Amino acid sequence: MSVCFSGKYKDFNLAQEVYNYFETKCYPDIVNYLVELYHTDLSNDNVKGWQEQNDDEFLIHIDTNLSKDEYIKTIFHELVHCTQDIRGLNDNDARENEAYELEEVYYNGFVL
Repeated sequence: MSVCFSGKYKDFNLAQEVYNYFETKCYPDIVNYLVELYHTDLSNDNVKGWQEQNDDEFLIHIDTNLSKDEYIKTIFHELVHCTQDIRGLNDNDARENEAYELEEVYYNGFVL
């Protein structure tokens, strides 16, 4: 399928680069799903991002107030949650542990 970007963010090119890296280097099967990265102010929600699934579509909310490094890591973190839904991983502790671990691995691969 595809990826799309919405909301208020100044650098959709960076979001596209992060997504392309994830799709090609981390989890190629994500191409079978529609992913939307929606940029919004999440400061009142006390989160950097979150992810929702609706059948074969994912909506990822990303905070517009993040530093560049946190922004990249948050996209990777939420994309990992997409793959967990695809794989059927439902245990919340296991999901968060894996997402935090892989966001660092993917971030390091992306920026190096």
